[in-house]
Amino acid sequence: MVFRRKGDKAHYNFLDKTCLGRSCWAAGMYQHRSPMSCGGSRNTGSPDSPCCLSRAYRGCPIPLPDFQPDLARERAKDGWRLV
Repeated sequence: MVFRRKGDKAHYNFLDKTCLGRSCWAAGMYQHRSPMSCGGSRNTGSPDSPCCLSRAYRGCPIPLPDFQPDLARERAKDGWRLV
């Protein structure tokens, strides 16, 4: 599902529409990196991807946290909407 924040042109990818009310919500810009032979990592030059950072770095938690309507209302007040 795609969410958008009011005033922001980026469209953030999430697992489903109930993510708005889950405690694992972490909207942000995922930076694509590749390994280096010396053990470090470097930016690949790819554009950053707007998505859920919890999902991008660790995957969605299993089992998924319960939907919390108060969190969903709070984030909706902050301008987050399902596109």
